[in-house]
Amino acid sequence: MLQEDPKRTHVPAEPQLIVALYVATNQPVVQPVGRTAQAAQGAVVAVREGAIFQVMVALTLAESGENVIYSAPPVEQREVQQALEEALNFAESMGFILDGTGWANLDDAHRSELLESTPAFWPPADVEEAPAEKPQIDDPMQAVARLFAAFALLLLASCSGMSAEQRAQAAEIHQQLGDNLLYQGDAQGAIKEYMQSLDLDETPEAHNGLGLIYWYSLGRPEDGAKEFKRALQMRPDYSEAMTNLGALYISRSQFTDAIPLLDKAARDPLYKTRTVAQANLGWALYKSGQPEKGIGEIRGALAVAPKYCLGWRQLGTIYSEQSRLDEASKAFGRYAEECPDVGDAHLLFGKVLARQQRAKEARAEFERCAIPKQERDKPVASECARFLKELGTP
Repeated sequence: MLQEDPKRTHVPAEPQLIVALYVATNQPVVQPVGRTAQAAQGAVVAVREGAIFQVMVALTLAESGENVIYSAPPVEQREVQQALEEALNFAESMGFILDGTGWANLDDAHRSELLESTPAFWPPADVEEAPAEKPQIDDPMQAVARLFAAFALLLLASCSGMSAEQRAQAAEIHQQLGDNLLYQGDAQGAIKEYMQSLDLDETPEAHNGLGLIYWYSLGRPEDGAKEFKRALQMRPDYSEAMTNLGALYISRSQFTDAIPLLDKAARDPLYKTRTVAQANLGWALYKSGQPEKGIGEIRGALAVAPKYCLGWRQLGTIYSEQSRLDEASKAFGRYAEECPDVGDAHLLFGKVLARQQRAKEARAEFERCAIPKQERDKPVASECARFLKELGTP
């Protein structure tokens, strides 16, 4: 079980001790305990410490510049792969998309470049001071909702008691406040609102919201699963909770458990985001040994939502892993076309083009992602630059 290690401020940049390194190709919003919600870069690294090995997940918070390190208990060499898989699942459960660097096969120059471009290895003195945080301003609708909730509670305190209908209305307001705060990244505020909602009237929506916070923001997937399951006990056809629980199962490699949930959500004609459930269903089917069924589901989702970036990435990854390079090239090409600002779209497309001996086209893709537009793009940009160097001059 990975736990935050407050004694570590960064991962030591000692290449001779590193045995594996994975770097995130995206920068999701996370909220480690005690910090504000903010975008973060991520890395998973395994290092040798004497006769044992330590596997860590490192988050570098974009606003504060702080490295938050999660460590697993030390393991022996034969257990490193399993510990790495658990760490990758942990990082993916927070929304990171991780790519292996092929550390064992890199020469010293490429290893040094990776360490210099990955902020998990930067000591605190090397991190620029973050700008002062701006105070958040409630939007008008949220302010009105807060006043209404306060009025409801005042009514509860000043009268002999609220009717069942009043309690339900007050609970719904707190639940909606929780949803708004969750969307804004205020996990602690959202928890408070959801708890107040449940004190007034238990609803599946509040349990679903709590599940998202426990899983995504606090890194407590067991508690998240418990909340999603409670929401489904109360409303068995609650597609949003089914999709969330299915995604949680995927993050923990419980693909067979995810399939029936995602299948049911994907067939719900009233569920607005059923394409997300269908694409995740396809990935779970692929991972459980049903690749053609999985491909069919992902293609079905993309037919409805052709700009769904993760769907094209999933499809391209499946074809690439099956060495179906023509189809992988088409899928990653659509990924780059529909999502041109996502750096790893050009990286993945370029890698497949290089495997097809299409060096000129591959070089063009790597050039599109070799220069980072933002700080969060640096890991992908470093990889693109490395592949450009390997291709050599045209």
